[in-house]
Amino acid sequence: MQSGPTLREYDQPMDREAISSQINKILRSENLADKDQLRKLLEILFAHIDTPASLKPDRIIRELWPEEVKTKRPADVATEINRLRRVLKTYYETEGQTDSILVTLPNRSATAPDGTKEKRWIAAEAAGTRGRSVPPATLPVAPAKPHKWLWMIAAAGTLCVAATAGILLASRDNRPAVARLDGPTLIILNSEGKELWRKMFANGFWPEYYGQGLDQRLWMGDLNGDGHTEVLFLYHPGGNSLSHSTTLICYSDRGHEKWRWTPGRDLPEMHGTPPVYLTYGFGILPPDTSRHRRIVLSSQNEPFYPDQIAIVDSSGKMVSEYWHSGILNHLALADLDGDGRDEIIVTGISNGYDQATLIVLDPDKVFGASTELARPEVQLHGMGVAQERFRLLFPRSDINRVLSEYNAGLAMTIDNGRIRFDVSECSLTRNCDIVYEFDRQFHLRAVTPSDPFKSAHKEFFLNRKDGHFFSPKEEGEFQKVRCLAGCKTDFVPVQLD
Repeated sequence: MQSGPTLREYDQPMDREAISSQINKILRSENLADKDQLRKLLEILFAHIDTPASLKPDRIIRELWPEEVKTKRPADVATEINRLRRVLKTYYETEGQTDSILVTLPNRSATAPDGTKEKRWIAAEAAGTRGRSVPPATLPVAPAKPHKWLWMIAAAGTLCVAATAGILLASRDNRPAVARLDGPTLIILNSEGKELWRKMFANGFWPEYYGQGLDQRLWMGDLNGDGHTEVLFLYHPGGNSLSHSTTLICYSDRGHEKWRWTPGRDLPEMHGTPPVYLTYGFGILPPDTSRHRRIVLSSQNEPFYPDQIAIVDSSGKMVSEYWHSGILNHLALADLDGDGRDEIIVTGISNGYDQATLIVLDPDKVFGASTELARPEVQLHGMGVAQERFRLLFPRSDINRVLSEYNAGLAMTIDNGRIRFDVSECSLTRNCDIVYEFDRQFHLRAVTPSDPFKSAHKEFFLNRKDGHFFSPKEEGEFQKVRCLAGCKTDFVPVQLD
């Protein structure tokens, strides 16, 4: 006798959007109104509802107690799970009595009727399915043999249906191509503008982080060479944004979460500062003959010390890291030397010198920490000596020395082997910059003070005792770009066009 289906086999998968709406309703319920920790735990579990194997107790600990990682244990996770299980039970006995979707936390220590261990952290099913009886097993019945002409008609119909389905499948584009944020939801669409899937984030999004759009916060492409399109999304929650690190999330083309990665770590030099890291630099290295694509991320600790450049592989594992004393919040990838391989170019501020900086790294030599001879108190220890291909420091203007603690490296553009780079000299005036241009060998080819810088300089010194006009000699000082690594001399060679 053929056995009947088990309850799990009989259940049909729930609609993901419906589950997301149900989770959102529970998060807004009175039962969870004053339970921030449990709301956060429910969000974590829901984020892994499609990939339960990727969620381990240590990951829950890192996300639930980022400041207490060393003191928390899996038993603490179990305690919180039980607390949330009781709250869900109370919710469905009160506010959620009429809800059509039942969210539960399966007992992972129990053995199922089929002898296997429960692997899911969280489950959702139609509210009316719990406790229903399974249809009884029945003996297979041999179908009556159809007439030949009926068989031919059926076969022709089957071929027609198959051909039509093939045309529909061929015309349907299920590849992610466009993304947008709508309230607390990330929505992924195909090239025709049809929605493929969406992800709801209960904590919303930090508006400032996504103020310039998603171009610098999201990437779509074949990450591991299997012909499918992955979606990489840098998520930073709203609310108290400086209390959470940015998280890199990788989704499949169907919206299943494949992995998560969180930047940074706790360092003794941070003197108790919480290990919260904001990821601002983000780029994808092309594949080569022996490796899939790799992800490059630059993440800074608040308050702006230190900065981690990390290389993450296509499976979400960090393979190497470089640390710098000072923020590096602008990142670009480009083949500077023409060898067919991209270099990593980052710009920002050097805390060791209080100056704008530009650093070039070989992706295969991302390790160690920047050397800080000028200010040993900001040196990062225990990571080895870094091997920057280039490490440059940019001179500060006289107005910057009066008004600011440092000048700051801004975004760069790279075109036809030329690197154009702006350095901000007065933060309160828009475009108050000195513009530098280098060739592939980092020979300085042009230095141009912007018109807003000249105007700000004139206005500031106009009525001061030490007032003076911006002179050619002062402009010449900007040519003295110091080279800490990669040059044969202390300053970069100057070959002005």
